[in-house]
Amino acid sequence: MSPYLDDPHRRRAAGFLTDAVPDELRGCFVPLLDGGAAAIALLQRHPEAWFALSSPNADVIAVWDAVRDDAEAVVAGVRELAAGHDPQTFAAVRDIRADELQRMPAAERAARFVYLRGTARPGVTGEPLALFGDAEYGRDTVAYDAGAVRALGRLLRERDVALSVRGLFEVLPEVGEDDVVVLDPPAGAVVARELRSFVGAVTARGAGIVASDLGDGFYAGWPGLLRADPTSAPDDEPVWVNTVLQRIVVSQRTA
Repeated sequence: MSPYLDDPHRRRAAGFLTDAVPDELRGCFVPLLDGGAAAIALLQRHPEAWFALSSPNADVIAVWDAVRDDAEAVVAGVRELAAGHDPQTFAAVRDIRADELQRMPAAERAARFVYLRGTARPGVTGEPLALFGDAEYGRDTVAYDAGAVRALGRLLRERDVALSVRGLFEVLPEVGEDDVVVLDPPAGAVVARELRSFVGAVTARGAGIVASDLGDGFYAGWPGLLRADPTSAPDDEPVWVNTVLQRIVVSQRTA
């Protein structure tokens, strides 16, 4: 249900992340929002919770804001771009200046991101791009699903969701005890040292963490982090949780 092209690997991992979250959820933070598969799965499963979705990438948040406010206008904007799609149109849309983006109507700016995300050549890791400054033409058709855009718009309007443009550590002051933080960053979004510090700070605040593996046992050996129940996710899709989240789950099941 992502409003734009997402990585198949992240769509698959979203189910395992969601399964590791406690059955009863109060507050959920998803910093470093990208494709949003995990966020969407949690929004679907936990209507009782409030959600804080954020990213340092203003274009990502602009899409989610516009989809919530007027999904049909976003769909119409993508349809218009797709109708004229060719290498020259791609380059012209890609090269729109930052100051022009700021003046664009919200739905038009969102449509631009969806269009570029669905037509640009993937990055070196194989994931769809989220920044398009040096993007290259990659598809002859636009990869996106209008039905998913409309469905996400309805879901966002039905849930208690706050969307914001901010960095990883800007989220921290709002994180409270027994909240859950979901880490599913795109490739290259953060350095290990920064993420390790953030994980430690979240744990110190008494909040749970659930994280998708970033490859090669990225989180192995990190203090307070351990693999979730191996039976809930295969070896090639490990999910990591902190000891606080384990405590929350145990307390719910024994209450």
